[in-house]
Amino acid sequence: MTHTAAPKITVGVFDADESDQAVRWAARHAATVGGALHLVHAFVWTELDVNVDPISGMPGSGFRSAADTLLREAAELARERAPEVEITTEVIDGNSVPVLVHASQGSDLLVLGGRGLGRLMTLIVGSKSLALAARAHCPVVVVRGNIDGDGPVGLVHHETSTEVVARAADLAEAYGRDIHLVVRPGTSPEQAQEILAATAQRIALSHPSVFVKDVAVATSDNAKQLVEASENASVMVVAGERGEGGSGKIAAPRQLVNVLRYANTPVWIERE
Repeated sequence: MTHTAAPKITVGVFDADESDQAVRWAARHAATVGGALHLVHAFVWTELDVNVDPISGMPGSGFRSAADTLLREAAELARERAPEVEITTEVIDGNSVPVLVHASQGSDLLVLGGRGLGRLMTLIVGSKSLALAARAHCPVVVVRGNIDGDGPVGLVHHETSTEVVARAADLAEAYGRDIHLVVRPGTSPEQAQEILAATAQRIALSHPSVFVKDVAVATSDNAKQLVEASENASVMVVAGERGEGGSGKIAAPRQLVNVLRYANTPVWIERE
């Protein structure tokens, strides 16, 4: 896994409280990892053939001006959280999904609010969020719940993905946290300890300061129970599973879909 010296963190900005939370989380993350923020608003009105110009005699009116104001206020929120972080803003004409996929090019991370994004609602709840993770050119974080959690990094174990382990280790090292491992339902206590030992050994080789603190077995695929196993986590890191046949889609295991729906902490979807 390679990273740029100053990771570019792109945030989808919309007129919703959840978007504000995404901006705040991204600003703190950028400050922690030494990254820069790029705030993007998808401006759909031109495609709908709507007049976006100011109303005559009313400075600051019109949809285009409103979009500029939205980004300016988002940048102010980010500066309140992380005044030292470099911030750029951009209004891009188009629908949310293609705009964000395009904006993810050259980005190290794409950040979205978890709910209340209007046209983006169906994108970030359920399997469509996984499709975005497949189409985006970087990992995707869905921000929801408590953005100021100071607990461990929650790592949902995946049988084959090595990227998700490396990412969790990177985050734990940057945040100064331990890792709390969560394994799938049906895992025996003995198997859980074997997974814990193997994961800890792998991480120790590349991140000697990071410790895998504990392991919990999710009692079912119900996401609420899965999240409760690591309820104080600062972020949960989950692997995105690619579909077959090069379709560009990510498989949607119920566990991952439910985590996106019910998690009370930001969810980091790591690409393979």
